[in-house]
Amino acid sequence: MDAHRVFNIFGNLEKVGIVTERFSKQKTTKIKSRLHQDTLWPLRMLLTFFKVIGLATFSHYVATGKKRSPQMSCTFQYSELGIVYNAVLVSLMIASNYLSIPYRINMEYPNKTNMTMGIEVFQTFLGSTTICAILLSYCFGERSLVRIANRLSDVKCELDRLYRLYPSLRRQRVFRVLAVVCTLQGSLAMALLVCEYLAFYTSPIAWLSDILPTFHVGWFMIQYFLLVTVIQADLADVNQAIQSLSRVDTPNSQPQSLYQTRRVVISNASVHQLLQLRDVHYNLCEVCQDVSNFYSTPIVFGIFFMFFSLVYNGYYLLSPLLLSDEVLEYIILADTIIWLIFLTYPIMLLTTRITRILYEMGKTGNAIHKLLSCTIGNVVKSELKQFSLQLLHRKIHFTASGYFSLDNTLFHSMMSAVTTYLVILVQFQMGSLSTPLCNCTQENLPNTDE
Repeated sequence: MDAHRVFNIFGNLEKVGIVTERFSKQKTTKIKSRLHQDTLWPLRMLLTFFKVIGLATFSHYVATGKKRSPQMSCTFQYSELGIVYNAVLVSLMIASNYLSIPYRINMEYPNKTNMTMGIEVFQTFLGSTTICAILLSYCFGERSLVRIANRLSDVKCELDRLYRLYPSLRRQRVFRVLAVVCTLQGSLAMALLVCEYLAFYTSPIAWLSDILPTFHVGWFMIQYFLLVTVIQADLADVNQAIQSLSRVDTPNSQPQSLYQTRRVVISNASVHQLLQLRDVHYNLCEVCQDVSNFYSTPIVFGIFFMFFSLVYNGYYLLSPLLLSDEVLEYIILADTIIWLIFLTYPIMLLTTRITRILYEMGKTGNAIHKLLSCTIGNVVKSELKQFSLQLLHRKIHFTASGYFSLDNTLFHSMMSAVTTYLVILVQFQMGSLSTPLCNCTQENLPNTDE
């Protein structure tokens, strides 16, 4: 009887242990699902905002995985309603020129000249043309954008499922960076609206010609920046996984001599992981090429508009300081400085991020060659050589229709060109102001002789 009771007690304890284990698994599953929901709601808000301004014509919904792998991911689909919405926005932008151009011609403001008026009219036309080009590019390239988004979602799920290299921590860090970037962009827009009203008492009609195009082009570049940032995070995961294959804990901590070479034996499971890593890297390179092709044409219009606006605002800042004795008011000075920051901020973000992702791609080749130099096994060496050959033939370039690269060299070239054009404009304006003075002195010379 005592033995029977003891067996019953142990049996009950085993049942309790099984129940608690199931409960703990369910609890961890709920925690993981909550974490996925917490990371998805900012994405939903951002996608909704992009849809409102015409930078997301597709539709999306959240897909939940199986019970054993409760991962949540976004699935993107082609939507004709988004194309119709962008077509309506294009027609509204064309119609807005009939209001904004006459308003620009008749508007009075300090330090107004014929040159500034002509520049503002051209800026109004260029801004509406740029917005229309961007909106139409999303209409014609919607399928390409849907393919990019779905591939990124698949790569994210693949990395989370296979490698467990702290992707949630990195992705949370990425989301924090994106939140800071978007918040700062919105704060700059609000500060610019307030300064424009306090400095010039402008109406919403005036905002159609300068603030609206700059706002739209800026968020277009921020979206480009967001995609490149996510791809860079995935590439960092891949590089970390490759580097983890060559990490072997040595039993002794004695330093090796210079002629000794560390040898690493990779198991069959690691070889399988290496093949999957190669496929993920290939998909990321394909996504990079698709992203570069999709943004290639509209980014040309955006860069040209930003460059023209930088030259104009820089000229408006320097002209009263160099060409006249008028004292520039502080609110106008603050408004012009905010304009320059608002224009350069998205360009600097995009070029810096593209430079970093190109550097991250270079780290993949270094990791493969390092692993190849210390690997034992013909099968592993063969796969690593195939990976190296894939990297050799896959060269990714982020360009604007092939005219110029979108790395930090673009930002440096733009700042140099803006400075050059400002010097030319100031010299031209100074020459036009000094010409009437010379004519007046020549006409008065005969009268003095008489």
